[in-house]
Amino acid sequence: MPVTVRRAVAEDLHQVYPLLRDSTLNSSWIPFESRRRMFQPQWGGNEGYYGYVMEDGSEVVGFLGTLFTERDIDGRRHKFCEIHSWFVKDAYRNESMKLFLPVMSIRKATLLNYTPTRTVYDISKKFGWADLETKVLQFLPVPTPRTLSPGYRLETRKHLIIQHLDEADRKIFLDHENLDCRHYLVMRRGSTDYLYLVVKKLRLRKYVPFGRILYASNKPMLLDVIDRLRLDLCLRLGAAFVVIDHAELADLLDQRGAPAFAKVVTREVPSQYKSKDLTAQDIGPALYSLPLLIGYRLH
Repeated sequence: MPVTVRRAVAEDLHQVYPLLRDSTLNSSWIPFESRRRMFQPQWGGNEGYYGYVMEDGSEVVGFLGTLFTERDIDGRRHKFCEIHSWFVKDAYRNESMKLFLPVMSIRKATLLNYTPTRTVYDISKKFGWADLETKVLQFLPVPTPRTLSPGYRLETRKHLIIQHLDEADRKIFLDHENLDCRHYLVMRRGSTDYLYLVVKKLRLRKYVPFGRILYASNKPMLLDVIDRLRLDLCLRLGAAFVVIDHAELADLLDQRGAPAFAKVVTREVPSQYKSKDLTAQDIGPALYSLPLLIGYRLH
């Protein structure tokens, strides 16, 4: 019997979960309750389906997930579709493209893949996908003379953080309040200036924990306080280092130079996107993404 491909609905979770659990994906370890979020509307997205399943009779033998979200960029509402968790059982690998091709027919949405494998990256390139994040700036937890700077204080209590945020940052806070990520507020003493951070603990491959800065509201201030902040973040997260998308700070680094004990690291496999009306700079960091929603190990 030939395989069939259809849209994945919420009821498919119970068959998709064991398929992914027993897969070779870096995300195979993710527990059932976290996977459940893949089959629920998130961040304004409500397309009514959550990817595509491949079936041989009544057995699910392949899956490619889609996470639909919406957010405002420069005053306009944009729809996004992030693909993830593409896996097909060995006996059906020759049919894999039947899961990918329906994605290419999705209209009026910017397509994203934050964690492609090299194989998926190469396939997507042939279909016109462009690089999104190619480099990260890595901050190592090494003390410097500025580490003991007394001019700032760090707030971690959520009920106090939200009191200081402007409208845009408050929305980001509320969108991520109940997710497994950390919220930090850095305040300059004697000033109303602040730096609001959203940070996620991830793993590089299997054994290396690191902190990923997914949002920084005040990038000049981030560079001002990074000598102290990187130590705080690494200690609080139990992380070996902290990273941020290099493009987020590129202009400032050209003006001010890189901080001590920071280095640019090229991603082995860049993240990707395909859009008719947005650039990589427009899309920005992976703040509304599956790695943040359920956790991932990055390639």
